[in-house]
Amino acid sequence: MKAKTAIYIVEEHHEAYLVWKHAQHRMKRTGNILVHIDEHSDMGIPFLNMPVPGATVDSAEVADFTYNELGIATFIIPAIYEGIFKDIYWIKQRHGQTNRLAHKMYVRSQNNKGTFLAGGQEAVLNRYDDQAKTKSTSAMRYRFYKQHISDIKHFGPVVLDIDLDYFSCIQNPLQRELRVEITAEEYASFMRTPYHRIRFFDFGRVDAACEDGRYYYYFNRIQDPRESPLKVSQETIQRRIDQVIAILEERIQRPLLITICRSRNSGYTPQDQWEFIETQLIASLQRIYDVASCTHVQEIIHQDIPVYGINEPAVHPEGNLAR
Repeated sequence: MKAKTAIYIVEEHHEAYLVWKHAQHRMKRTGNILVHIDEHSDMGIPFLNMPVPGATVDSAEVADFTYNELGIATFIIPAIYEGIFKDIYWIKQRHGQTNRLAHKMYVRSQNNKGTFLAGGQEAVLNRYDDQAKTKSTSAMRYRFYKQHISDIKHFGPVVLDIDLDYFSCIQNPLQRELRVEITAEEYASFMRTPYHRIRFFDFGRVDAACEDGRYYYYFNRIQDPRESPLKVSQETIQRRIDQVIAILEERIQRPLLITICRSRNSGYTPQDQWEFIETQLIASLQRIYDVASCTHVQEIIHQDIPVYGINEPAVHPEGNLAR
């Protein structure tokens, strides 16, 4: 008998946090297992101005926190801090080193207000506690595993999270050219000094240009763009999907819910492949699981979010930009 589950589609991966909060009725309140199938760990610690939401906040507050506080690589740690997840399994195509025994980790709020998050190895926290003769009761402890898909064990109920870039990936989409309109004053400031602060951000290459009386920053205007070694053929994609599905069918028989991230706006999933990957993946998941629903994140927040940066040649500062 097929296990019942629900699929949620997100455009970018931080929206998975919003889905987890929305769909907590499908999970245990705390201590869930997350199987994260992705070319990236997404285990970064966010810099927060707004505290991590509690269990009783409304959907509008969760959406505000998701879109204004989290990034595409910093959404799992807040869920751990809340206690939603206790075990994280990161499944990647090729890890440098895998582990069957858990890396024991922690995350806590250094100001006890849910904003200044910090984390690391549990052993470091324990040594600090021993020296201070205290016990860090506010720290959330969790177990972290780096594995290949063939390594995962047989699980009971889990939360399954899949990024399409696992199947084919643009290694560094930040190298893709981006044009942003700026003021004449900003252009003059940039051209006047080699020590302009924006030159020292890790964007790659940055240039300023004046075109038809308007001024722009160009990020990564590279004459010889790099090809990603992680982008693979459609045949390889299908083979990878088939492998994942075969192992999921055998070893993860009860996914409480499934999030699927497109990663097409950020550029990590190739623009000419994301739709094929998604179509094949969902069809395969529906074959092995009883999928009760397939919901896009915009149906949860009841808002259409404009897509910027895919086809638009420029982002204009006077526009009403979605953050």
